[in-house]
Amino acid sequence: MSIRVNWLSPAKKLLAKLLATSLEMWSRTLRIEIDEKSLQLLKTYDHTPKVCALWHNRLFIASHLFQKYFQETKMYGLISPSRDGAWLSEIYRNIGIHAIRGSTQRGGRNAFLEMVDAIREGHTVTITPDGPRGPRYFVKPGIAMLAQEMRVPIVLAGVKMRRAWRFNSWDRFYLPKPFSRISVTLRVILPEQYAQSSIEQLQKSIQNNLFKINAKSRPKCTVTTSIPSTVC
Repeated sequence: MSIRVNWLSPAKKLLAKLLATSLEMWSRTLRIEIDEKSLQLLKTYDHTPKVCALWHNRLFIASHLFQKYFQETKMYGLISPSRDGAWLSEIYRNIGIHAIRGSTQRGGRNAFLEMVDAIREGHTVTITPDGPRGPRYFVKPGIAMLAQEMRVPIVLAGVKMRRAWRFNSWDRFYLPKPFSRISVTLRVILPEQYAQSSIEQLQKSIQNNLFKINAKSRPKCTVTTSIPSTVC
Protein backbone atom coordinates (compact mmCIF):
# COMPACT_ATOMS: atom_id res chain seq x y z
CA MET A 1 0.00 0.00 0.00
CA SER A 2 1.36 3.40 -0.96
CA ILE A 3 1.84 6.04 1.68
CA ARG A 4 1.54 9.78 1.59
CA VAL A 5 4.88 11.50 1.98
CA ASN A 6 4.55 15.13 2.97
CA TRP A 7 6.67 17.71 1.15
CA LEU A 8 7.02 21.47 1.53
CA SER A 9 5.67 24.13 -0.79
CA PRO A 10 8.21 26.42 -2.55
CA ALA A 11 7.58 29.18 0.00
CA LYS A 12 8.11 26.80 2.91
CA LYS A 13 11.25 25.44 1.26
CA LEU A 14 12.66 28.97 1.28
CA LEU A 15 11.82 29.28 4.98
CA ALA A 16 13.46 25.91 5.63
CA LYS A 17 16.61 27.18 3.91
CA LEU A 18 16.64 30.20 6.20
CA LEU A 19 16.13 27.91 9.21
CA ALA A 20 19.01 25.70 8.06
CA THR A 21 21.27 28.76 7.84
CA SER A 22 20.20 29.91 11.29
CA LEU A 23 20.76 26.45 12.79
CA GLU A 24 24.19 26.28 11.18
CA MET A 25 25.14 29.65 12.69
CA TRP A 26 23.79 28.48 16.06
CA SER A 27 25.80 25.25 15.81
CA ARG A 28 29.00 27.18 15.08
CA THR A 29 28.79 28.76 18.55
CA LEU A 30 28.89 25.34 20.23
CA ARG A 31 32.15 24.01 21.64
CA ILE A 32 32.40 20.36 20.69
CA GLU A 33 34.71 18.09 22.69
CA ILE A 34 35.45 14.64 21.30
CA ASP A 35 37.83 12.15 22.91
CA GLU A 36 40.86 10.67 21.15
CA LYS A 37 39.36 7.19 20.91
CA SER A 38 36.34 8.61 19.10
CA LEU A 39 38.51 10.67 16.75
CA GLN A 40 40.49 7.57 15.83
CA LEU A 41 37.25 5.70 15.22
CA LEU A 42 36.15 8.45 12.82
CA LYS A 43 39.38 8.15 10.88
CA THR A 44 39.18 4.36 10.75
CA TYR A 45 35.63 4.23 9.39
CA ASP A 46 35.54 7.54 7.50
CA HIS A 47 35.14 5.99 4.04
CA THR A 48 33.44 2.79 5.20
CA PRO A 49 29.71 2.20 4.58
CA LYS A 50 28.09 2.06 8.00
CA VAL A 51 25.02 2.65 10.12
CA CYS A 52 25.15 5.50 12.65
CA ALA A 53 22.76 5.92 15.56
CA LEU A 54 21.96 8.50 18.22
CA TRP A 55 18.96 9.10 20.47
CA HIS A 56 16.19 11.20 18.92
CA ASN A 57 16.44 13.92 21.57
CA ARG A 58 20.10 14.56 20.62
CA LEU A 59 19.20 15.10 16.96
CA PHE A 60 20.07 18.81 16.95
CA ILE A 61 23.77 18.01 17.06
CA ALA A 62 23.61 15.59 14.10
CA SER A 63 23.97 18.27 11.43
CA HIS A 64 26.96 19.83 13.19
CA LEU A 65 28.70 16.47 13.55
CA PHE A 66 28.08 15.76 9.87
CA GLN A 67 29.54 19.09 8.76
CA LYS A 68 32.52 18.81 11.06
CA TYR A 69 33.46 15.14 10.78
CA PHE A 70 31.58 13.45 7.91
CA GLN A 71 32.05 15.79 4.95
CA GLU A 72 33.90 13.07 3.01
CA THR A 73 30.92 10.74 3.43
CA LYS A 74 27.60 10.80 1.61
CA MET A 75 25.12 10.70 4.47
CA TYR A 76 21.52 9.49 4.39
CA GLY A 77 19.08 10.02 7.26
CA LEU A 78 15.87 8.12 7.96
CA ILE A 79 13.14 10.74 8.36
CA SER A 80 9.41 10.36 8.98
CA PRO A 81 7.03 10.98 6.03
CA SER A 82 5.02 13.30 8.30
CA ARG A 83 4.71 17.11 8.03
CA ASP A 84 7.40 17.53 10.68
CA GLY A 85 9.59 15.16 8.69
CA ALA A 86 9.08 17.31 5.59
CA TRP A 87 10.62 20.27 7.41
CA LEU A 88 13.50 18.21 8.77
CA SER A 89 14.29 16.60 5.41
CA GLU A 90 14.38 20.00 3.69
CA ILE A 91 16.60 21.50 6.40
CA TYR A 92 18.93 18.52 6.12
CA ARG A 93 18.97 18.79 2.32
CA ASN A 94 20.31 22.32 2.68
CA ILE A 95 23.27 21.11 4.73
CA GLY A 96 24.01 18.09 2.55
CA ILE A 97 22.23 15.19 4.28
CA HIS A 98 19.98 13.11 2.01
CA ALA A 99 16.58 12.06 3.33
CA ILE A 100 15.04 8.60 3.23
CA ARG A 101 11.38 9.03 4.15
CA GLY A 102 9.71 6.32 6.21
CA SER A 103 8.93 5.00 9.70
CA THR A 104 7.59 1.93 11.47
CA GLN A 105 3.97 2.76 10.73
CA ARG A 106 4.38 4.35 7.31
CA GLY A 107 6.56 3.33 4.39
CA GLY A 108 8.80 1.07 6.43
CA ARG A 109 9.53 -1.53 3.76
CA ASN A 110 10.37 1.00 1.05
CA ALA A 111 12.55 2.98 3.46
CA PHE A 112 14.39 -0.19 4.44
CA LEU A 113 15.16 -0.99 0.80
CA GLU A 114 16.38 2.57 0.20
CA MET A 115 18.75 2.28 3.15
CA VAL A 116 20.03 -1.06 1.84
CA ASP A 117 20.70 0.54 -1.55
CA ALA A 118 22.51 3.51 0.03
CA ILE A 119 24.82 1.21 2.00
CA ARG A 120 25.47 -0.99 -1.04
CA GLU A 121 26.57 2.13 -2.88
CA GLY A 122 29.13 2.75 -0.13
CA HIS A 123 27.31 5.45 1.84
CA THR A 124 26.39 6.01 5.50
CA VAL A 125 22.87 5.80 6.94
CA THR A 126 21.96 7.54 10.19
CA ILE A 127 19.01 6.44 12.32
CA THR A 128 17.45 7.65 15.55
CA PRO A 129 16.44 4.17 16.76
CA ASP A 130 13.85 5.41 19.28
CA GLY A 131 12.16 7.71 16.73
CA PRO A 132 10.04 9.06 15.26
CA ARG A 133 7.60 8.90 18.20
CA GLY A 134 9.19 6.74 20.86
CA PRO A 135 9.12 5.30 23.42
CA ARG A 136 12.11 7.38 24.46
CA TYR A 137 15.39 5.46 24.80
CA PHE A 138 13.94 2.27 23.34
CA VAL A 139 15.79 0.83 20.34
CA LYS A 140 13.33 -0.56 17.80
CA PRO A 141 14.43 -3.56 15.72
CA GLY A 142 14.83 -1.74 12.37
CA ILE A 143 18.45 -0.74 12.91
CA ALA A 144 19.41 -4.27 13.95
CA MET A 145 17.60 -5.72 10.93
CA LEU A 146 19.48 -3.32 8.62
CA ALA A 147 22.88 -4.09 10.17
CA GLN A 148 22.29 -7.84 10.01
CA GLU A 149 21.23 -7.56 6.38
CA MET A 150 24.29 -5.51 5.33
CA ARG A 151 26.93 -6.63 7.89
CA VAL A 152 28.44 -3.16 8.32
CA PRO A 153 29.87 -1.36 11.38
CA ILE A 154 27.32 0.28 13.70
CA VAL A 155 28.67 3.60 14.98
CA LEU A 156 26.89 4.85 18.11
CA ALA A 157 26.99 8.47 19.28
CA GLY A 158 26.87 9.63 22.88
CA VAL A 159 26.12 13.32 23.36
CA LYS A 160 26.33 15.19 26.65
CA MET A 161 25.09 18.79 26.65
CA ARG A 162 26.18 20.82 29.65
CA ARG A 163 23.70 23.65 29.09
CA ALA A 164 20.52 22.98 27.15
CA TRP A 165 16.82 23.70 27.09
CA ARG A 166 14.42 20.71 27.15
CA PHE A 167 11.25 20.60 25.08
CA ASN A 168 7.99 19.24 26.47
CA SER A 169 7.88 16.58 23.75
CA TRP A 170 7.75 12.77 23.89
CA ASP A 171 11.55 12.60 23.68
CA ARG A 172 12.28 15.64 25.93
CA PHE A 173 14.31 17.11 23.06
CA TYR A 174 17.61 18.83 23.90
CA LEU A 175 18.30 22.28 22.43
CA PRO A 176 21.85 23.31 23.41
CA LYS A 177 22.25 26.90 24.52
CA PRO A 178 24.56 29.06 22.41
CA PHE A 179 28.25 28.82 23.34
CA SER A 180 27.65 25.75 25.49
CA ARG A 181 30.03 22.78 25.68
CA ILE A 182 29.04 19.46 24.20
CA SER A 183 30.93 16.21 24.75
CA VAL A 184 30.68 13.57 22.03
CA THR A 185 31.64 9.93 22.52
CA LEU A 186 31.57 7.38 19.71
CA ARG A 187 31.61 3.62 19.95
CA VAL A 188 31.41 0.93 17.28
CA ILE A 189 29.86 -2.53 17.10
CA LEU A 190 31.62 -4.50 14.37
CA PRO A 191 29.98 -7.14 12.14
CA GLU A 192 32.17 -9.88 13.59
CA GLN A 193 30.88 -8.96 17.05
CA TYR A 194 27.22 -9.40 16.14
CA ALA A 195 27.39 -11.94 13.31
CA GLN A 196 26.06 -14.73 15.54
CA SER A 197 23.52 -12.55 17.35
CA SER A 198 19.78 -12.63 16.79
CA ILE A 199 17.91 -9.44 15.89
CA GLU A 200 16.71 -9.17 19.50
CA GLN A 201 20.22 -9.63 20.91
CA LEU A 202 21.68 -6.99 18.61
CA GLN A 203 18.77 -4.67 19.35
CA LYS A 204 19.49 -4.96 23.07
CA SER A 205 23.25 -4.54 22.55
CA ILE A 206 22.70 -1.29 20.64
CA GLN A 207 20.35 -0.04 23.34
CA ASN A 208 22.70 -0.90 26.22
CA ASN A 209 25.67 0.71 24.47
CA LEU A 210 23.69 3.89 23.84
CA PHE A 211 22.78 3.97 27.54
CA LYS A 212 26.45 3.71 28.48
CA ILE A 213 27.69 6.59 26.34
CA ASN A 214 24.79 9.01 26.85
CA ALA A 215 24.33 11.00 30.02
CA LYS A 216 20.88 10.82 31.62
CA SER A 217 19.64 8.03 29.37
CA ARG A 218 17.28 5.74 31.24
CA PRO A 219 15.39 2.68 30.07
CA LYS A 220 11.68 3.42 29.69
CA CYS A 221 10.65 -0.09 28.69
CA THR A 222 12.15 -3.51 28.07
CA VAL A 223 13.19 -4.86 24.69
CA THR A 224 10.40 -6.94 23.20
CA THR A 225 11.10 -10.24 21.48
CA SER A 226 8.54 -9.60 18.76
CA ILE A 227 9.91 -8.16 15.52
CA PRO A 228 7.64 -6.07 13.27
CA SER A 229 7.84 -6.60 9.53
CA THR A 230 8.62 -2.93 8.87
CA VAL A 231 11.61 -0.77 9.66
CA CYS A 232 11.70 1.47 12.75
